[in-house]
Amino acid sequence: MKDNTTDRSQSRFKYCPKCGGDLIREMIEGRWRARCVSCGEIHYENPLPATAIVCRNESGELLLVKRSDPPCVGGWCLPGGFIEVGETAQAGALRELKEETGLEGNVLGVIDVASRINGYWGDVLLIGFEVEVTGGELCAADDASEARYFNTDDMPEIVFDTHQHMLKKILG
Repeated sequence: MKDNTTDRSQSRFKYCPKCGGDLIREMIEGRWRARCVSCGEIHYENPLPATAIVCRNESGELLLVKRSDPPCVGGWCLPGGFIEVGETAQAGALRELKEETGLEGNVLGVIDVASRINGYWGDVLLIGFEVEVTGGELCAADDASEARYFNTDDMPEIVFDTHQHMLKKILG
């Protein structure tokens, strides 16, 4: 994982959202941070919160989706996605489940939390949830081209290492 104390890379932003001034990178509080040259405002960049959902059917098979959007188009992963402003992590997980698979569910609990810095989205903080399916009809939608259950002995490769982590936590 990247050590932010030596990261001099550019901020995601070029201009201050408060006053419109230029942002520069400076060592502040032991980390490289963006600071506005006009108003002095420090702009803290935080990870993007996302969810991954582990669901099983009555036979114990695991629900996976095939990605239709970058990153990793055509790869298999757990259903999930980014938490929207104004929703809880649990609500975000259930919304993503419905959007990608057509299924409705009930959150049973948190599996674990993992983070990953990647070149596509940046720093992502992933919350894994175990969810029981309570309704709906299985169908791929949104950014999933396929949604189906797999036997744990015959699953395709999972493209995200944080999703692999959640599966290892729950499968042992």
